[in-house]
Amino acid sequence: MLDKSAVKTARAQAILDQAAVACALERFRLAKGQYPENLQTLLPTFIGKIPPDVINGQPLHYRRAEDGKFLLYSVGWNRKDDGGVVAYHQDKALTQNDGQDDWVWRYPAEK
Repeated sequence: MLDKSAVKTARAQAILDQAAVACALERFRLAKGQYPENLQTLLPTFIGKIPPDVINGQPLHYRRAEDGKFLLYSVGWNRKDDGGVVAYHQDKALTQNDGQDDWVWRYPAEK
């Protein structure tokens, strides 16, 4: 039971940290026309501090994607960099399995 609570708490913190970084990334894109090469470029104009990965204390993983978007993620509960791969539960479509693979920032659904 404690393990599930710890996973949920860590996952919630990761989402909050990623949301703050994603907002800074979007502000940068609006100002400069594209996302930055790295997160350090956001400092200090777009965000005061880049939060570390809540799981291992290392920097969050970030890279620009060829489609004009970006990939931002934490190594997740398994503490392993899976390259931004998301694991889903076998019995539930689109429900992320928080105990496996990376915790990836999700773009809002397009309308």
